[in-house]
This record gives sequence, structure tokens and C-alpha cells, in this order.
Amino acid sequence: MSTVFTLLLSGVFAMAALSKLRDPEPFAQTVTALLASARKRSPHAGNVSHVPTPTRFGTAIARAVPVAEMALAALLISGVAPRAAALAVLMTLVAFSAALVRLRRDPSLPACNCFGTGDGDTRAGLVRNGVLAVLALLTLASPIHGPVWGTSASTLAGAVTVCVGTVCLWTLGRTWAGTRTVTRA
Repeated sequence: MSTVFTLLLSGVFAMAALSKLRDPEPFAQTVTALLASARKRSPHAGNVSHVPTPTRFGTAIARAVPVAEMALAALLISGVAPRAAALAVLMTLVAFSAALVRLRRDPSLPACNCFGTGDGDTRAGLVRNGVLAVLALLTLASPIHGPVWGTSASTLAGAVTVCVGTVCLWTLGRTWAGTRTVTRA
């Protein structure tokens, strides 16, 4: 199962990174808005001349996040330091979840755009991150030994099949939830 968890985690992080790299502006707007909101709420809001403007800092963070996500995906499947990689993924998911909670609490902030334009359902994002955090914990407890491509063909084929099935179920669930929301409105 470690191979399945590793593939799922690395696949999700790679997909998120690629969506941000393909269209960086929506995510940059979200990060900038979060920083501006935090700056306004700061008890030291009057004395922030030494802090970079949210736009410059937000753009830098928005550029760094997909690079870090892609690096984590590569580190996971490489099998190099698998426990450290799983721990880094877990810490990243905690940080991302904190941002999602902030977005959920303040409706004036833009959508998350975690997976590109239109990814704004914070509740689904928190559920997704919770599931991924459990996978990261399981990977931390029982990591793969060596690179994913070093596993047997049958194990790898089974892991890929489970991953594809999981993605299909998640997509079906999101589509069904979206349909329910539209029907109720």
C-alpha cells in the first residue's frame, strides 16, 4: 500500500503544481489577498514599512509554491529520504489547510485556486487535505524502500490502477456534489 499512497500524494502535488504553473495569476491573487488581509489584521499594522508589499511578496510565494510542490512530488517517488518527504508533505498540507480555513472564514477573499482557476470549494479542499494528511501519515509510518520505479511490475500496475480509480471516484464525487449544489439553488 505504501506505493499507492506515495503515487497518490506525488500525483496530487504534481497536478497542483502544474495547474499553478500553467495559469499562475489566480493563485497569485489568492496569496496576495491572504497576505493583505493578514497585514490589515496585524496588531502592528501601523508599523509595517519593513515588510514587503503583499503584491510583491504574494507573487514570490505564488511562484515558489508550485516549485516546492513539484519537488515534493519528485522526492516522494524517488524514494530518497521517504520519511522526510512524507513529513514535509504533511507539514505542507497543514499550512495549506490553515490557508483554506482563513479563506473559508472570510468570504471577501478570493477562491483558493489551489488546482487552477475555479477551484474554490474550501470545504472540499479541507476534506481532500485531511485525506492526503492521513496518506502522508501512513507513508511516514511505512515508507517505500527505494524509488517507485524499482517496485515489481505487478505491484506498480496495481498501485496505478488503485490511483486511477481513486481519482475517478474523487472526480465523480465532486461532480455529484456540484450537481446537488446547483439543483438546490
